[in-house]
Amino acid sequence: MAKKSKDIFDQIIGSMNWKFGKFNLLPVFFGTVMALIDIFMMGTLKMVSTGSLLAGVGLPLAVGLYALEPLIFYKAMAYEGMVVTNLVWNLMSDVVVTLQGIFIFGESIKGLRWVGICMSLVALGILSYTDD
Repeated sequence: MAKKSKDIFDQIIGSMNWKFGKFNLLPVFFGTVMALIDIFMMGTLKMVSTGSLLAGVGLPLAVGLYALEPLIFYKAMAYEGMVVTNLVWNLMSDVVVTLQGIFIFGESIKGLRWVGICMSLVALGILSYTDD
C-alpha cells in the first residue's frame, strides 16, 4: 500500500505536541473544530426558524457549513479511530451547542440537566485518556 503524502494540515498537526501527560488532546481538537461548525450551522438554522435570517440565505449557508464536516472527520481518522472521533465530536457538539442556546439565544436549562452537561465533560476527559 502506498504511503499517503502529508498535506499542510498534517504538517501543522505533526509540528505540535498534542499530549498532556496521559491525555491526547488531538481528538478533542478535531471534535472542537467540528463542534464549532455545528454551532455556526445550527445557529444559522435557528436564525432562519426565528425569521431573523432569510431561508434563501440561511439554508444554503447552513448546508455549506455542514458539508465541511466529512472532510474534517476524514482527516481526524488519520490520527484516531472512528469510534473515539465520533464520540468526542458528538460530546463537544452537545456542550457547545447547549452553551450557544443558553448564552446566544436565551434558552434555559435547569436542575439535573446541568449534571448531564458536566458528565459530558467528564466523558471527554476519559475519551482523551490514552495508555499509549
